[in-house]
Amino acid sequence: MGELRALMRLHWPRWPWLLAGGLLMLAAVLAGFGLLALSGWFITATGLAGLAGTALDIYRPGAGIRFFAVGRAVTRYGERLVTHEAVLRLLADLRLRVFRGIMGLSLPRLAALRSGDTLSRLTADVDALDQFYLRILAPVATALLGLTVAGIVLALFAPAAALAVIACILVAALVTAWISGRMARGPGREVVQQGSRVREQAVTSLESLAELRIYGADTLASRRFRSLAATYEGNQRALARMAGLTQATGTLATLLALWTAAVLMVPLVRADALSGPGFALVLLGTLALMELLVPLPLAAQALPRTLRAARRILSVTPEHPGDTGHRAAPGDGTLVLERVAFTATTGAGRLFTRVDLRVTPGDRIAVSGPSGAGKSTLISLAIGAQAPDGGQVLLGGDPVAHLRPEDAGLRAAWLPQRTMVFAATVAENLLMAAPGTTDDALWTALHAVALDTTVARLPEGLETPVGAAGRALSGGEARRLCLARTLLQPAPILLLDEPTRGLDDSTARDVLNRLGRAAGNRAVLMVTHDPDLLPAGFTRYTLSRGRLHPVV
Repeated sequence: MGELRALMRLHWPRWPWLLAGGLLMLAAVLAGFGLLALSGWFITATGLAGLAGTALDIYRPGAGIRFFAVGRAVTRYGERLVTHEAVLRLLADLRLRVFRGIMGLSLPRLAALRSGDTLSRLTADVDALDQFYLRILAPVATALLGLTVAGIVLALFAPAAALAVIACILVAALVTAWISGRMARGPGREVVQQGSRVREQAVTSLESLAELRIYGADTLASRRFRSLAATYEGNQRALARMAGLTQATGTLATLLALWTAAVLMVPLVRADALSGPGFALVLLGTLALMELLVPLPLAAQALPRTLRAARRILSVTPEHPGDTGHRAAPGDGTLVLERVAFTATTGAGRLFTRVDLRVTPGDRIAVSGPSGAGKSTLISLAIGAQAPDGGQVLLGGDPVAHLRPEDAGLRAAWLPQRTMVFAATVAENLLMAAPGTTDDALWTALHAVALDTTVARLPEGLETPVGAAGRALSGGEARRLCLARTLLQPAPILLLDEPTRGLDDSTARDVLNRLGRAAGNRAVLMVTHDPDLLPAGFTRYTLSRGRLHPVV
């Protein structure tokens, strides 16, 4: 029920469009009911009048038939336009809201999201919500209102038959919907989850295709993907079979209601309590109600899948988004780790037992240690990307756990091990850290990482596109471009995770020397595998056995 209420709140901003679409859907259904019922009455009345040799007013029934025929075409066309426009607007709003929700997640939660799963939430899960209005909300509301109006009209001719028809249709619809909903609950939920896994596997395999081919694992990856896709397709086929079965059941229920109405009306016709044209009107009107009945089991089938997609979307979307315009102060430029303990989730056990460190403006601190000692984890804890088991981390004077990611970014500029170069120009990649920065400042940042000469040789200089993931640059050049972007971020603390990775020793020494000067009075906390390359002025620590040890 919580997901249903949340879905209704998500749909509320577009209620004028949704209401207009629902009214047009109801008008189209009632026009179809009126067309078939009045046509049955008119044809039968015309035939009986011809046999009896009596006159019949054909103009008013003919005008009514034309009205319903044209009205059905117009309202059906209008309903398609309005409902799809409403849903497309709604999905655009929702996709933007999901994107903002993901952007507002804490760093630990962001780190836990995989790229394929995130893509699935933004695309497939959001698209699945169009079923809530088109297949669930609007058809169910239309069926209830349509059956009410149709029942009243039929009751004017044969009350008992009308009551029996409505009762048969409602019972059949409820039973079929309940059965189909129960049968589709498992496959419907699995389709959403497996669809996310298929996309995640596809994205991961494509991103690592070169490595898979080098190690001869592409066949194994393809086999796993086919197995996952086959399971996904199997659940979709099961849902399709259930949809066909329920449609057939709806048709059978309508025909049963038609037979019941005929049985109940025959005595009325014999007793002259119901005319022949009235008999035909009720029968064909009952047949027209099939259009109301068929969507109900499909709505029950779509409900589990829609709720599953909604649950995945709501897990990354705040119900009441906060004010993202407020920006916290940069803080006092200090980083403090007090008695920090941390246990790795990979099964490596406790990385830190008690880590104490204080970094103040102007400090240059470098941490080295063997692989797996927790150097990158130390930086992640400092920026708030991971939470410690014990102790506390203060960034700019406040607990980092209480800071939003954007506020933590105002206090510390972070260069992680895995950096991202965007498919844009050199200047656009740099301006992400500091929009509005002048070209002179960009060249200064590039000089600080020994990349200015390389960029100057590019065909268009700062305006040269670097390609997807920086393919136009070497690995070391892309790394230095990200380091320059970090330096441009106006934060009093620099957290650098292996800033010289991928560089030869000579270039690495040059970059570190320039970096020390470019940082100015900002605090620098760096982790590195090459402490021998550090220039003078760095205070060195080694990380081993869960603690920091100063290097004299």
